[in-house]
Amino acid sequence: MKIYKSDNLRNVALLGHGSAGKTSLAEAMLYDSGAVNRLGRVDEGTSVSDWDDEERRRKMSINATLIPCEWRDHKLNVIDTPGYMDFVGEVVGSARVVDAAVVLVDSVGGVEVGTEQVWDYADEQNLPRLAFVNKMERENANFQRVVELGGAASAADTAVVGDEAAVERQLRSLIDAGATDIHAAIFPVGPDKRASMARTRALLATLT
Repeated sequence: MKIYKSDNLRNVALLGHGSAGKTSLAEAMLYDSGAVNRLGRVDEGTSVSDWDDEERRRKMSINATLIPCEWRDHKLNVIDTPGYMDFVGEVVGSARVVDAAVVLVDSVGGVEVGTEQVWDYADEQNLPRLAFVNKMERENANFQRVVELGGAASAADTAVVGDEAAVERQLRSLIDAGATDIHAAIFPVGPDKRASMARTRALLATLT
């Protein structure tokens, strides 16, 4: 078994409103890192994270699931959490044991009730986090609106990864090439701006 130094370990929770795409992102991370050779789908009941029969029947996560994968000599312990508040205990418990969070936001739905709740849980644990704008290929997707709403809802400074024009150019080229699972990301700076930025940049460098 490969031994990792503590500097090369990342414990990250995927948080967000229900149906924001957390499980699909976890599946993509497994696939892109080479941990699996087939990309599973939630609606087909073939995702690694939704292993429970009830999850497959409902086509939604009800348990927090650990998804280990390796990327650029880093070990990522990713926890895929449920988005529906019926299972909020899984979210709260996950936020207490991770080093950082990725908060997924639907590019059409924007900041929703569940988004604000998980943001508060991350605040309680003082977690650095990325806000991951998902489903950018959908009609009526509005990246800038999500950035503005996210900054207002979080009451935090927000830095965009890449300027809007660059993001748009990348998205157009991906869509023209037939891509169907497209993402963009923003990341906030918490009260301790310098420390939070450093920790978030370390996470971002690992994931990109």
